[in-house]
Amino acid sequence: MQHVDRISLNALRVFAAVAECGSMKLAAARLGVTAGAVSHQVRGLEDALGVRLLHRLNNSIRLTDAGDNLFRQVHPAIRNLQQALETTLSGLADISVQVPVTLATRWLIPRLDAFRARHPDLRIRIETTSVNGMPPHSGADIVLAYFPMWTAPPDAEVLLEDLSRPHLSPALLRRAGTKPRLDEIPALQCAGGNWDWQNWLRESGHTEATLRWSGHFDLDDAALRAAVAGLGMVLAPRFIIADDLEAGTLCPIPETEEVRLGAYVLFRKAPQTRWGDRFVEWLRNLASN
Repeated sequence: MQHVDRISLNALRVFAAVAECGSMKLAAARLGVTAGAVSHQVRGLEDALGVRLLHRLNNSIRLTDAGDNLFRQVHPAIRNLQQALETTLSGLADISVQVPVTLATRWLIPRLDAFRARHPDLRIRIETTSVNGMPPHSGADIVLAYFPMWTAPPDAEVLLEDLSRPHLSPALLRRAGTKPRLDEIPALQCAGGNWDWQNWLRESGHTEATLRWSGHFDLDDAALRAAVAGLGMVLAPRFIIADDLEAGTLCPIPETEEVRLGAYVLFRKAPQTRWGDRFVEWLRNLASN
């Protein structure tokens, strides 16, 4: 194996692009080179390291264990290098923030303009994810990750607690009556195995209720829009649906309680920058109001 100082940084960059794209051809298109040049760089890196990094299939690639381990370690560093070069070229500071898609669209993005007005020289890149827990291979400077109840790391910083209760449209509530039974209102599903509804029923003392399911959605935001349209009731914390509550398009079911179903947790990547400090301070103040 070659000395580590002699390993080509460009080969590492090419390998990371291949791992991220899942294809030599797609990586070549991203890098603006030929697929043959990409293959040559990866072969050279494998020879230099003395390990096989890729399983080459007919129309795609798959990382070996060694390749996956290398990608996990070099990917954040390469992104940092790319951001540093972009910042130098543009003269603007740059931070990336990864956020669950519903939190991004319903809480963060509508409030982001206030921060940007105070810090016009800071460029913020928002990346969304629909995965619970810490997203794999995340290279973002700041990560807001959702953890269902009791699954967050014990030392994690909780930014927002998911205190949820059932909400529905006022029109559907009027049809259901002033004291509706839960089993008379269609329940909208947006979590795998309906763990959110099961936990809410148990913690709120409604274990005897048999919910009537109506529709399954892969995103919380889609289920919330269905609730606004009067298709059923949905579990949501107040900060996610603040605009709907204010506009009167959603309302809580009377005599139901808030139950802690999970939390949005804040993570930061090292090294931490002063721009990141300012953004995190703003996030904390936003969450506390």
